[in-house]
Amino acid sequence: MNTRKAIGMAILILLLVIYSLVCMLIAVNFLPDSKIAELIYYPIVGVIWIFPAMKIVKWMQPPETQ
Repeated sequence: MNTRKAIGMAILILLLVIYSLVCMLIAVNFLPDSKIAELIYYPIVGVIWIFPAMKIVKWMQPPETQ
C-alpha cells in the first residue's frame, strides 16, 4: 500500500468520525424537536461530508506522469 493512500485513508476515517460526532452534537443541542427538521437536517449533513472526502481521495491518487 502506498504511503499517500494510507495517510489519506486515516484522514478519511478521522474526518468521518469527527464530522459525524459534530453533526450529532449540533442535532441534539440546536435542532428543534421535530421530525420534519430531522428529515431535512440529516440528508443535508449526510451529503456535505462528501465534498472534503472527494478532495482527499483526489489527493490520494498517484500524480500523473507526462
